[in-house]
Amino acid sequence: MQQLRIWLFLFTLLSTVLSVESQTRFVDPIFDSISVKTYTYSLIAGKSLKLDIYTPLNDNMEKRPLFMLIHGGGFKYGKRNDKGLVNLARNITKKGYLVVSVDYTKLPKNKSFGCNMSKDFILQTIRNATHDVTKALLFLVKYKNIFGIDDSKIILTGSSAGAEIGLNLTYNKNQILSPYYVSDIPEIAAVVSISGAILDAQFITNTNAKPGVFYHGTKDPIIPYGDGVHHNCKKNQKGYLTESGSKAITDALKKQNSSYLLYSYVDRGHDIFNLPYEDLHQAFVFLRKVLFDKGFHQGVRFR
Repeated sequence: MQQLRIWLFLFTLLSTVLSVESQTRFVDPIFDSISVKTYTYSLIAGKSLKLDIYTPLNDNMEKRPLFMLIHGGGFKYGKRNDKGLVNLARNITKKGYLVVSVDYTKLPKNKSFGCNMSKDFILQTIRNATHDVTKALLFLVKYKNIFGIDDSKIILTGSSAGAEIGLNLTYNKNQILSPYYVSDIPEIAAVVSISGAILDAQFITNTNAKPGVFYHGTKDPIIPYGDGVHHNCKKNQKGYLTESGSKAITDALKKQNSSYLLYSYVDRGHDIFNLPYEDLHQAFVFLRKVLFDKGFHQGVRFR
């Protein structure tokens, strides 16, 4: 009986070890507990802009990749601690990342973001939000030793408006940011975008062709899937603005021989935000292969 107990103990111990070893950092959840702390990174006209930092507990890694979440909401709605974003942040943190969810300046309640507003107003709205996120990045990098950040591996993630911010910051920063911020902004290592676009994919070169994972509906009427018009505005409307969506971005990355993964949701619109688990999981498989293991991947998957 005593010998049986010993064998059972050893079997249980071995099973636990194998289970832990079968989990891959940055892909699978390997931490059970996390901490969340809130910081003010900027003060604008007396209003504070905040960010939340999620850190895995009992982690021996001193510097972790930074995974920044930028909320969507048409530049008018959404916040860093929306319930769905909190759940996403916690799940990503358990994979071993340091995750930051950030607020940024949004439109006032009496303003809308569409074809009835001028092109200049739309561009300035995007610029204002992108400047805020840049300030957040500068704040994080300034205190990177305190927060335990590996600033050579910064990943920007967003949906809709948040994706536009992250993508423009990565691929069109010279067109969207003031020169002051362009010179100071830390290098972005990769992006994950849901229904996002940039001002123009022609500005993607071999110097800024960063790897990315892209999810987009092929018939998105708000943010174009390829080269198209923001909010599907007509040429005679004030808000007529052309953009380059996920398909146009990945075509440019392909020309620059950069890694990418594009999920094209056939005949879907601007409604793909609740991604299937497997589709989202593949983003972390991609990042592990390309960013951490220095591999290469180009692929398009239709859903």
